[in-house]
Amino acid sequence: MVKHRHSIFAKYRTIILAVILFVVADSLVISINFYGTFKANESAVSINLSGRQRMLSQRTTKVLLLLQRSLETGDEAEVARDLKELDLVVNLFDSTLKGFRDGDTVTGGDGNKVFLTQVDTDISRDLVAKTYVIWEPYLDKLRPLLGGNRNFSPAQVEAAVSFARDNNLEILRLMNDLTSDLELVANTRAHFLRVILILGVFVALGNFAYTVVVSIRDLMRSDEQITKAQEETTEILSTVHEGLFLLNKDGTLGTQFSASLPKMLRRNISPGMNFIAVLREMVPQNVFDAATDYIELLLGDRVKESLVTSLNPLTNVPITTTDQAGATQQSYLTFFFNRAIMDGQISHLLVTVQDVTEQVSLMQRLEQAKKQSKTEVEAFLRLLGNDFGALQQFLANVDQELAQINKELSQDDHRHQHTLNNILRIVHGIKGEAAVLGVDVLEAYAHECEKEMIAIRESGDEVTGDHMLRITVLLEGFYERYSSLSEIIARFGEVLGNKGTQIEQAVKTPRIASQIASLAQRIAKDQNKEVEIFCKLEMLETLPGRISQDLQGISIQLVRNALTHGIETPAERAMAHKPEKGKLHLWCERLDNTHYDFVVRDDGRGIVPERLRAHFVKNGQMSQEEAAGLSDHEIVSQLFLPGVSTATTANRDAGHGIGLDVVVEKIKNFNGHLQIKSHADLFTEFHIRFEITV
Repeated sequence: MVKHRHSIFAKYRTIILAVILFVVADSLVISINFYGTFKANESAVSINLSGRQRMLSQRTTKVLLLLQRSLETGDEAEVARDLKELDLVVNLFDSTLKGFRDGDTVTGGDGNKVFLTQVDTDISRDLVAKTYVIWEPYLDKLRPLLGGNRNFSPAQVEAAVSFARDNNLEILRLMNDLTSDLELVANTRAHFLRVILILGVFVALGNFAYTVVVSIRDLMRSDEQITKAQEETTEILSTVHEGLFLLNKDGTLGTQFSASLPKMLRRNISPGMNFIAVLREMVPQNVFDAATDYIELLLGDRVKESLVTSLNPLTNVPITTTDQAGATQQSYLTFFFNRAIMDGQISHLLVTVQDVTEQVSLMQRLEQAKKQSKTEVEAFLRLLGNDFGALQQFLANVDQELAQINKELSQDDHRHQHTLNNILRIVHGIKGEAAVLGVDVLEAYAHECEKEMIAIRESGDEVTGDHMLRITVLLEGFYERYSSLSEIIARFGEVLGNKGTQIEQAVKTPRIASQIASLAQRIAKDQNKEVEIFCKLEMLETLPGRISQDLQGISIQLVRNALTHGIETPAERAMAHKPEKGKLHLWCERLDNTHYDFVVRDDGRGIVPERLRAHFVKNGQMSQEEAAGLSDHEIVSQLFLPGVSTATTANRDAGHGIGLDVVVEKIKNFNGHLQIKSHADLFTEFHIRFEITV
């Protein structure tokens, strides 16, 4: 630190010395000016009081004459008044004259006390001394008349008047001369002060001129060095391929940044731009929050830089842009942050931006290859788990469903919203069947397609042909995954000698109960719930294939619905005095030769109309008046409309408003009749009755 201070003094020595000289000279001038002002004030008091002495000498004579006349007329009031005034003027003159001689506090012209300085010139002292020669005998003759004394004789008054007449003019002359001398002293001091001020001004101007010349010379020299450094910096910043810039503590960009930075960030960049605001537009909210916390941590001095480097959230950040043709392009950037230290303090962050699109693309291809390999291994494991027939049936169903989606897309009736809802039901059904069989690759892809289509539906914009084109692209992804899985199953079927297995036989399997039970346990675990499953679905084996498939799909949707919306968590059930494990019953039974019942029942919260009304109003789906105007039956019917859900968050099992919509459509396929029974906090039962005629 001492060395640093010495280098600063050496660099700015001339300017520092000029400033010191200016401060010293200015301080000296100010001090002299202050002293001169003080003395001028003293002179003003002295001149004012010496002038008053002239008046008091004349006033004393006048009062004596008036007193003499009052005594002759015998007017006692006039005598008293004259004696009082005589006492006042004599005391004022005497105390002021004493102040001129010795220096003392006296009564000023305004009646307030002031300090009268002792006269300090030979002439003034001589004048005061001569005045005392006259004043002392004069005062002796006046004393019998002072202090309110009435025991004086006319002869004493006559003696005082006679002395006043003889010496009045001399006292006046002496006081006039004193005033003149005091004014001369004051003028001399004022002239001296003016000379000092003029000299001070010239010194200040000279010092200022010297400082300006030296400063301009040093600034020109510094400008040359800065210009050279800027040229070198510009050459470096225009050459490097990385994005480089300094980030200020307030989150703004520095004045210098590399030429490649705007191209990397896909936006115009200017000095002083708020980088935090730019970052908010580029990255998702969760990444933005983590990044701002990370930057704040780096700008603080509590944590070592090496300890937080691995926490950088701005690694492989996806950047999506749209060109003039409307095509989207995605690249990946990584931001590196390093502290810039000045004088032992963190002044900036040096940010380096690298385009890592190629590296990320390679990593994604490798990850995709791993997932593909995993998918193939999973398919083989499914076959080894005696699910071969179910997988064949599932793939056959998927083939039919994809064909149905393709048919929906090919219809040019411009009812895009209707088409979107139909496709959503089909995709949701595929997702449910895939979840039951554990075909994760199709379940996950169906879930992603579902989320994107729901985003289109809930965007508030009209569904257009462009949206349908996007769905066509998603359908291609389904075909790719379906074809890959079909090829694996077909090859393995050849090995097992089951190439000719009939689809109608494949669906007649009692494994649906165990598969649904496995799905229910998986959903319960995801929801932090516990459940016991009771399935009696053997009757499905005797039903026609299509009806059996629809009922399996309905089972999946209602099981999801029961576990996400109906059955409570163990803690909630304990508070309601229920067993911690919920109960879920599924059964299918034959009533007579043609009529059947299919039932799904849970012992959960139940469907409560008032709760539904409150939920729809809270989420803005309807107003308080609209909700109140619907009957209980009408409010419950809202659950079966596309896009309606009571889940607070969306996940792969609920929250998209599709499940019950799918149930209704599947029931329509075989002309079934749905009845719902429910009691608040006790149970919910979906009762489907259908008829099969030969």
